Parts: sequence; C-alpha cells; structure tokens
Amino acid sequence: MTIESKSPAVLGKPESNEWPALIGRIIGDFTRIVHTEIRLFQASLNPIFSTAVDRLIGNALALVGFVIGGLCLLIALVLFLHKWMGWDAAFAVTGAVSLIAGYICSSVATIRADRSIADLERKFAPNVSDESPR
Repeated sequence: MTIESKSPAVLGKPESNEWPALIGRIIGDFTRIVHTEIRLFQASLNPIFSTAVDRLIGNALALVGFVIGGLCLLIALVLFLHKWMGWDAAFAVTGAVSLIAGYICSSVATIRADRSIADLERKFAPNVSDESPR
C-alpha cells in the first residue's frame, strides 16, 4: 500500500467534514481554560478581599472609638475650664484648641503624603541617564 492510496484522515490531515467538530473542540477547550483561570483568579482574590474587609471593619471601629474618646476629652476640658470661666469662654477655648490640633494633624498628614508621593515617583521614574541612544 502506497502513501497515495491512504486516505487523508489516516495521514493526519482532517477531512473537510471534521473541521466543524475540531473547531467546536477548540472553542470548548478554550472556554474550559478561561473558566478555570477565572475560578483560580477568584480563589486567589477571596482571601485578599476578606482581609481587606476585616481591616476596614477594624479601622472603622477604631475610628469610632477615637471619635468617642475625643468627644469625651473635649467635654471634660469644657467642664474643667468652666470652673474658672463661663460656659461660652470654656467652649471657645476648647474649640480653638481643637481647631489648632486639627490643623497640626492635617499639616503632618500632608507632609507625609507629599514625602510618600515623592518616594514613589523617585522609585518608579525611568532613569533617563542610563539609557544609551541607538
């Protein structure tokens, strides 16, 4: 039996009626691969999201605690100052101290944010001097 007498399917070439089945298998395999990759991606994101949500809840509870504690301290300051001044003066002094403390905290946060941005820009900026012209 010679090579010319063998059918195309025997030689490894698909016949024309097999192409739709092959294309269907390729699409099916590709779909299974995509679904598997999506499931793997989702499985890797679940711990990250649950950790982020846990941290968010913890930080929110800490913020509530700090706000309540700050309010209690402000009320205590007003009551302490009221022993020597009137109510209006005690509230005025407490308000001024709160505004000054808020401004200082805002300034410190801005300085740290600017420093962080500068560090990121320095780390990720392309080093132009190292590139040689071609």
